[in-house]
Amino acid sequence: MITMETKLLAVFEGDRPGVSVAELCRELEISRDSYYRYKKRWDEEGPAGLVPRSRAPKTSPHLMAAELEDEIVRLRKELPLDNGAQTIAYHLERTGWSVPSTRSIHRALVRRGLVVPEPKKRPKSVPWRRFEWPAPNGAWQIDATHWALADGESAWIMDVLDDHSRVVIAARVHSGPSTVAAFDAFNTGVDRWGVPARIMSDNGTCFTGRFSGGESEFEQALRSLGIRHLLSSPAHPQTCGKIERFHQTLKKWLRSQPHAGTRRELQDQLDTFVEFYNHDRPHRARLQRNAGTPSPPTSRATRSGSRRPPGCARSASPGASAGASATASASAPSTPAPACSSSPEATTSRS
Repeated sequence: MITMETKLLAVFEGDRPGVSVAELCRELEISRDSYYRYKKRWDEEGPAGLVPRSRAPKTSPHLMAAELEDEIVRLRKELPLDNGAQTIAYHLERTGWSVPSTRSIHRALVRRGLVVPEPKKRPKSVPWRRFEWPAPNGAWQIDATHWALADGESAWIMDVLDDHSRVVIAARVHSGPSTVAAFDAFNTGVDRWGVPARIMSDNGTCFTGRFSGGESEFEQALRSLGIRHLLSSPAHPQTCGKIERFHQTLKKWLRSQPHAGTRRELQDQLDTFVEFYNHDRPHRARLQRNAGTPSPPTSRATRSGSRRPPGCARSASPGASAGASATASASAPSTPAPACSSSPEATTSRS
């Protein structure tokens, strides 16, 4: 690297009468082109012209535009749920921006200090085999999860998710994880999406009598409709991992909302969330598309139509307690069944 002293000697000595520029350059070990460049900068800018300059190009065709980076930052701050690089790319495309790669979006977030390193979230080396049913309505996953209202009162959310499309089939609020809650969520889904070919669940007493020596009302209802009931192996929650993961997403969103004081208010929040989740939020597992609409199943369940067997009627209202059945024929227990929760100890169904 040529020092400032060498540049100054070149400029001052080169102006002296009788000094040979070629000999001066050989003595200072610089090229003649460098000498004339320093001389020109000195004449135009003075000492500032001899300060080392960056060799980086003045323009770069790959540099992200400031307006685009500002939009990425805005989406990061304002998106109500997932706001990672893939989700931001999805929303940029929807609003007409020229979408950079997800890696470029991530680098922009890092530059702006909006990414906190979380090494604990890196994927483990244990190989998992992903599975999904090949068509919508091929199988629904059903499970309940606990939520506390503003006054501390317990509420339970019975969720139903389509295994293939990730559509939220239903999300219903009840006072406990009962058979009535399972019927309500199932009937809500059938009314809108049709009858599935299979139902996947854990071994909670609201779903099965597997460990009580008999068949539960929920199982009887599914059998009368020609729907296969797939139960998980004990201590294997990965079978219904999609709905277990959905519980996390749902609760993350609920925590960002005003705390519901009643089950009715919580149901209104769930209805808003389901609409957003199904139609506005990109689903990474579905190649960034919305969850979409499940198509009618191609199974013997189709021939049953959407009729309901005895005991399979919708409960009275979203805020109704788990013990309040919509029909006299429904004799589902009103006592919450802890085995139906989405706690870490709860198990999920077999694929």
